Amino acid sequence: MKYYIDLLVNNGSRHLGILLAISLHYFDKAAEILLATKLVTIAAPLVESCIEAGKWPETGTEIKDRVFVEYAKYLVSLNNVDVALKYCEMGGEKGKQLGEELRICAQ
Repeated sequence: MKYYIDLLVNNGSRHLGILLAISLHYFDKAAEILLATKLVTIAAPLVESCIEAGKWPETGTEIKDRVFVEYAKYLVSLNNVDVALKYCEMGGEKGKQLGEELRICAQ
């Protein structure tokens, strides 16, 4: 089924590809498409809610970390550093590095 998701995305029907991925429980694929299309404000809540519901696949760690780091960067651009630090902690090693940089700049 991932073939059909990729087919939709490549043919310009990204929204349909995202909906198909979510409906088939390919949440990591949906997050990857959202991140690729610069829709990090949608990808981060999707990933976070999937994790809270226990539906996030164990193989999706890399995309999860990328989503949270990009979302933290977005929040920093809005001067929302406190919340950005929360997402940095959830963003794996790169997120922790970004969090340290933010803490140093905030001092």
